[in-house]
Parts: sequence; structure tokens; C-alpha cells
Amino acid sequence: MNHFRILVLVALTCAVPACTSAPRDATPPLWRVYENSLKGAKYVDLTHTITPTIPVWAGFGPATFGPTVDPKTSAPYTYSKDGFEATRYVLATDQLGTQLDPPAHWNPDYPSIDELPPTFAVRPLVVMSIVDRVAKQPGYHLSVNDIRAWEKAHGQVPAGSVVFIRSGWSRDWPGPDLSTRRPFPGITLGSPQVPSRAAPHPVPWA
Repeated sequence: MNHFRILVLVALTCAVPACTSAPRDATPPLWRVYENSLKGAKYVDLTHTITPTIPVWAGFGPATFGPTVDPKTSAPYTYSKDGFEATRYVLATDQLGTQLDPPAHWNPDYPSIDELPPTFAVRPLVVMSIVDRVAKQPGYHLSVNDIRAWEKAHGQVPAGSVVFIRSGWSRDWPGPDLSTRRPFPGITLGSPQVPSRAAPHPVPWA
């Protein structure tokens, strides 16, 4: 009996450290990232609201908005008759407003939007401004020298980053002439060879 009591005491003694050790952090890793970094971050909304009058390439045509109709009667749903209302959006294309063009937009051998992982667009952001140059020359295109000048002032473009080019056209959004205004700013064909360290993202014009 004495031996039994000694064994039980030893077992309890060995179990005490496990019971009193610091509790393991059960918070999911992604939630910790939010609490430690994203919760207090500054968020800037760069999107443009989609409206029937936003600029769009003439080859696609404008979007149309209106009330959703009952397909049986072709009459709009109303609060008084149906208890609700809804809006019908007819978008002639997905190439309008603020968008992300997948690589497949330019080549069928590349991935489409549903084949890209969500993390594809979660990257460091670099903004290069050519606003002053566009103000003097509306059709100005970002050049290799512009990129080199930016890197000289701010450091090398981080690997895997997204590069946005700011042209200043957002000040006229959603002006009806933006779809037909010529010339328009852009990027020279030689420019991408310098920021090849950056992710192959489209360059939205802001």
C-alpha cells in the first residue's frame, strides 16, 4: 500500500508542470496578423463607383441600370405589390471601372481570374506618378528612365510588388470624354523590362 501511495505521488508531481505551464496561444495565425498589423492599418479605397456613365471603350458599350422585372409579366418589382424592390445591372463587359485584368486577358495560355490564388493581389504596393508630365503632354508614356529615377529616389522596386502608375486622370472621372479622349497616357513597351521584379499586374490609371 505504501508503495502504491508513493507511485501515485510521483505521478501527480510529474503532471504538475504540464498543468501549470503557459497556455498555448489558440488564436489562428491569420487572426494574429489582423490584430498585430491590419487592425490599425490605414485603408485607402482606390475603386471607382460603377455607373451607367463611367468611361468604357466604345467597342464594349455602356452599362445600363434599371429596376429588376418579373420575367413572367415584365413589370418591375415594387414594395407595394411584391414587398421588395431590386436593381438590374446589365454590364456590357467586365472591362470597366476599377478592375484586375488576369493574365488570360492578353493570352489564352495564361491563368484566368478564377485560377489565381487570393494572395496574388496581396503584395507590397509601389505608386509611380507621372501626373506632372501628363499635364504637359497628355499622351505621355512612362519610360525606363522614369522607373530608374523613381528607384534612385525611393530605392529598388521590391520583388513581387504591384506597381501602379498615377496619371492624374482620376480628377476627371467619370467625365464622359475619358473614353474618347486622345492621346492618353500609357507605358512604353520597354518599361516592363526594368520592374520585372514586380508582380505581372495590370496598371490601373488613377
